Order: sequence, then C-alpha cells, then structure tokens
Amino acid sequence: MAPVYRWYTGRVPIVINFDQSHKVAVIVDGVSDGTLVTRMVHDVRRVFRHIIGGWRVTVRPSDRGRWRLELSGASGRHVWMFAAPVARVSQAVVEKLEEFLRVSACTWRAAPAR
Repeated sequence: MAPVYRWYTGRVPIVINFDQSHKVAVIVDGVSDGTLVTRMVHDVRRVFRHIIGGWRVTVRPSDRGRWRLELSGASGRHVWMFAAPVARVSQAVVEKLEEFLRVSACTWRAAPAR
C-alpha cells in the first residue's frame, strides 16, 4: 500500500487553551475617554489570562481624585483605594492586581501530607 501524505495549511487548533481572559468582567465608571477604558479592559484581562475561574473587576471614582478598585472572585472580595489622575488609572489598576496575584501566589502553600 502506498503511503498517504497529508498537508495541513490552516491554523493548528489549540489542544489546551490556557487563556482565561474571557472570564473576567471589567466594569469601569467615571472615565469618559473610551480609549482609556478600552486600554484598561485589555490590560486587566491580560493580567488574568492564566487565572482560572470567573472574576469581576470594578473601578469607580471615590472622592477628590481617589479611586475604588474591587476584585471579586473565588477568593472573595478585595478592595483597594488609591489616588491617581484619570490618565493613570489603568496603570495603577494593573499594578495593584499584579501585586495582589504575585503575593497570593507566593504565600500559597500546599497542605501537609497526612
């Protein structure tokens, strides 16, 4: 029997998709510039691209240039208050979330074997 040669010219399908960014709801209030909101949504989803589970990130103005960042998910609700001009809110949000995830990953320890 003659060998059969197959050529595949399309994209190779992903067997395991680790990108979980579609499971992150990002709610932004108090920012009227659509470009800043789009960047913030993109940046927040990038931070959560490898984190399993559904998450909600809410950013809203507080008072006098302060912002409230709230993260809700499997680990509960986490809230930060910070001061930043509107143009730097996205950067500040990403820094807070990255630090939270880094610290959370460092402090996690497996339960001792019984």
